[in-house]
Amino acid sequence: MTSDWAPLEQVLGPKLCDCFMFMGRSGELYLYKHVDTRRYLNLDTEGRCFRYAGNDYAPEELRKAIVHVFS
Repeated sequence: MTSDWAPLEQVLGPKLCDCFMFMGRSGELYLYKHVDTRRYLNLDTEGRCFRYAGNDYAPEELRKAIVHVFS
């Protein structure tokens, strides 16, 4: 699988992508893990965020997801 940084670049800009690892995909979601906090930012191609909840992904507010992944 090749890395796809477009959804993350759309949300954070290319400079902050250096803080993340591309972990793959789950269906239509792109999974990015922050290198320091080890928290995920899960995005669709439209830049919408999702948080893993139990055994599925639930929509999450972008601002809240960004604060969570960097804290």
